[in-house]
Amino acid sequence: MICKAKIEDAKLLSELGAETFIDSHKDSAPAHELNTYMRKIYSEEFIKNELANPENIYHLISHENKVAGFSKMELSMKHEAIEIEGVSKMDQIYLLDSFHGLKLGAKLLSYNIEYSKSCKQNGMWLVVWVGNTTAISFYVKFGFHIVTKAEFQLTDNHLSPCYIMLLKYESN
Repeated sequence: MICKAKIEDAKLLSELGAETFIDSHKDSAPAHELNTYMRKIYSEEFIKNELANPENIYHLISHENKVAGFSKMELSMKHEAIEIEGVSKMDQIYLLDSFHGLKLGAKLLSYNIEYSKSCKQNGMWLVVWVGNTTAISFYVKFGFHIVTKAEFQLTDNHLSPCYIMLLKYESN
């Protein structure tokens, strides 16, 4: 089941985000840099503020009555390396490790793509750490392609190399 997250889900999203971020990025930066980023981005207060902003679209996915992961998307988010207008940004999509292999990530990404299309968007882009080859392969299966290489500002002291990937929709 996939549902839109509400303010009341802030604590849950904070916990999910912290766990899944570390699992996905533990090799991308020193532990203290990851922890600095996590304390900011996945604090309950930060998530509450995110959920209060209607531009941030969070979804939760559950399996057998247990929350398995979440996504965050923003509509009409321009990126300098992307020439088309009206593209959504898949800002976050994470599953807890214990739910990998159940095709829930594919279900959640497909849901977000369809949601984006229903909002008259022309494509979707995302940022992925270059070392996350599993995620890159996953996105390629959906039709995303690498547009450019970039640097993600993790903290004041750390940049992580990443790719900007784009999925252009055939038609709406």
